[in-house]
Amino acid sequence: MTTDLRENERLDDLQRNGFRIIQNPDKFCFGMDAVLLSGFVRAKKGDILLDLGTGTGIVPILLAAKTECAHLTGLEIQEESADMARRSVGLNRLSERIDIITGDIKEADKLFRSASFDAVTCNPPYMIDRHGLTNPDSPKAIARHEILSPWRT
Repeated sequence: MTTDLRENERLDDLQRNGFRIIQNPDKFCFGMDAVLLSGFVRAKKGDILLDLGTGTGIVPILLAAKTECAHLTGLEIQEESADMARRSVGLNRLSERIDIITGDIKEADKLFRSASFDAVTCNPPYMIDRHGLTNPDSPKAIARHEILSPWRT
């Protein structure tokens, strides 16, 4: 299966189950922290998982490769990242197992029924708003800093 890549997007081989992911280095690309997170998840056959702040969908895609989860959902606030995640899910023929939802973590209680997941993962921004140098590129800044954080006051 092929997919149309948009300007500055690339297709990266995940070295797992033949899966690939669409990324744009001008926006944000996953790092080792997402790979490590997917390695720590202990999911049983038939589990239903939610990944908050899924970005381009790396955690659900890796979990689909390594677990027998019945279904995975990724929630992402940035539409451009969610679009890349959806296209990667389709490219890997995972549409039956993975849904990507565009939405805000702060609204998760309105998007999903209470207690509807067996496990929830999250690879949150790792810097507070005014800590360190903030990338001038909005998608990277949102991914790395608590700019849109539900914990920000």
